[in-house]
Amino acid sequence: MNYLSLVILCGLFIVTGLPAPVTGAVDPLWTEAATTHGELSCIVISGDGSTIVAGGDQLIALTPDGQKLWTGWSGDNLAISRDGNYILTSQEQTVRMISRSGTLLWDTSLDVPVTDMTMLPDASLIAAGGGSQVRLISASGAALRQNISIPVNHIRLFPEGDQVVITSKDGIQISNLTLFSEWSDTNMSQDLVEVAADGSSFVSVTNNRIRLYTRDRRLQWDHGLSGGNALAFAYSRDGSTIVVGRDDNTVQALDRNGTLLWTARATHWITSVAVSDDGNTIAAGSMDKNLSVFDRAGTKLGSFTAKNPIKARSVAVSGDGSLIAAVDAATVYGFSRSQFTQPLTTAVTTTATPAPVITPVPSATALSASSSPSIPPATTIPEAIPLSVPLAGLAILILIRSRHP
Repeated sequence: MNYLSLVILCGLFIVTGLPAPVTGAVDPLWTEAATTHGELSCIVISGDGSTIVAGGDQLIALTPDGQKLWTGWSGDNLAISRDGNYILTSQEQTVRMISRSGTLLWDTSLDVPVTDMTMLPDASLIAAGGGSQVRLISASGAALRQNISIPVNHIRLFPEGDQVVITSKDGIQISNLTLFSEWSDTNMSQDLVEVAADGSSFVSVTNNRIRLYTRDRRLQWDHGLSGGNALAFAYSRDGSTIVVGRDDNTVQALDRNGTLLWTARATHWITSVAVSDDGNTIAAGSMDKNLSVFDRAGTKLGSFTAKNPIKARSVAVSGDGSLIAAVDAATVYGFSRSQFTQPLTTAVTTTATPAPVITPVPSATALSASSSPSIPPATTIPEAIPLSVPLAGLAILILIRSRHP
């Protein structure tokens, strides 16, 4: 009888100690495989959610329900108009504008390989750059202005279409449409940059530092993020939410004041992030092949594992957050936000105290990088004790009692 009790309890211990099935796993609503040799490497969704385009060694245009519109050409950089009617792409030195139906509207070549490009939501003005060259291009493809003495990391247009913000190894600058600098912050090299939809602010992320500048070009705050360096960055159109993917396997969300809202961890680099207009749908892709979806509060809503690693610029979210898409080397994956409804809160860490906010300074150059306070590290929510632990203790106790009646 004592041995029978022991066998039963040990059986319970073994069963409960087995790994539980992964919860919150989501399957795509649809997939679309690449049809030619070579890799897919980037993806965009139009703000209205009407058009999805995957790029790389070929372009694949799709409807929200995964119906293929067309395939052809190639492009390592992608941008799309708000209504999905205009698709901007570049491959090496060539910039192309393609219609939603797949018609080539125009192409033009720079003198150097294009490393970044952008356009206004209605595609009425385009900016492209690489090396030390920046070119402004009209909707018809005509060159409006060119400057061959501006080093370029990344480039964005202000929504009014009257200014360009450019980051480089020399810092960050704002130029008018003559491409003459009107303002610059040469405090340090700067890299990733995004502008709020209303032009009220712009944010730059470089290595482990993040800065927010106001419309009048004041440095509102400057924070150091403890841990690794930024690999991916997204800024919600309403300016409420900043999302950073990093090489320390974390994704972090901050508010407009620079307060760290939460941190979530993966098992490999977070290489691609995207956020809806209101900041309430956040998607993060990583080199461990996982796509994870969060809300603004930091609740992990679900995840999907692709066949291959998810690399830079390979995750996208529609403006209203209802559509999520990702791409790996060989496949496009489409999801609905409504699929991600199962909270997995233990995957997320939150801040113990609000991050410090720097008092605005009169000019950008008045604040040195070394004087900026760092955001305090996030604290990890403790995991619950597995059920197998108390059961194991109970089994041992009964065994002892059976041998010593």
